[in-house]
Amino acid sequence: MPTVKKILFFTWKIISSFTAILFISCIPYLFEHFRLDFKQYFQKMAELFSNLSSFQNLEFSIGRNVFRPIFPTILAPLRESLILVGGSLLLSLVISLVIAFAIVNLKKKRIIVFQEIFTYIQAIPDIFYIILLQILIVWMYQKTNIQLFNFASFGEEQAIFLPILSLSITPTMIMTKLLISQILEELTKSYTNLALAKGLSFRRMIFVHVLRNTIYSLFHYSKTIILFFLTNLLIVEYLFNIPGIMSFILQYPYPEVFFMGILLIYYPIFLLFQCYELFVPKVIKEGGA
Repeated sequence: MPTVKKILFFTWKIISSFTAILFISCIPYLFEHFRLDFKQYFQKMAELFSNLSSFQNLEFSIGRNVFRPIFPTILAPLRESLILVGGSLLLSLVISLVIAFAIVNLKKKRIIVFQEIFTYIQAIPDIFYIILLQILIVWMYQKTNIQLFNFASFGEEQAIFLPILSLSITPTMIMTKLLISQILEELTKSYTNLALAKGLSFRRMIFVHVLRNTIYSLFHYSKTIILFFLTNLLIVEYLFNIPGIMSFILQYPYPEVFFMGILLIYYPIFLLFQCYELFVPKVIKEGGA
């Protein structure tokens, strides 16, 4: 694809996504007493678009005739969510890599059994794990008078590890299954047989050659994995009382808050995938060695 065409396509993606978020943000104004009110809807959209020219005009109400600017107020909740998602993603990746490399050394029948177990664990709703972990921490505290982790944020007492662990359980199962499948597929390719024939140890061949191609292949499925993180983020923030971006949007359901919140979540992810498409060689994306 020529460079000019790529630039135009990239620009179109930015404009279309911006417009889509703008349309969605103003949907509450589309209805008035259970009737469609397109005039009010487009008026609010025009007002929101006009206010975007200056971030100082973006405000939200915290009470009767009391307004606060969205910036920099929204940045603190965004930071909380980024710590939560980033920590969960890192934990999921590390655990899934350790489990996957341990399992691929087993016999094929045992590998199939483990993959079935991961499927069953993945099918259990995340809210079950969250509540179970909280109950377990409270029970241990009652029995031993030792509180290993904070099971909810309150004031200066912040829950960090438990929310990260809760958010990472399902993505870890997904990533582990994908990694096992990708590693087994890589091991059938000719370059792995050649590496072993040249005397390279199985472990070194896995970590030097297979791991690199597996990680690149895993990136193809990262959109689904990130979607799991985002869909469960609100539940984790609510149950652990974390003042994150999703809780902020829920607490202040205004078009301005929703628009900027979704924009701050969507565009970093969007730019990450665009960089992957632009800078990662095509042969690697297609699974080449």
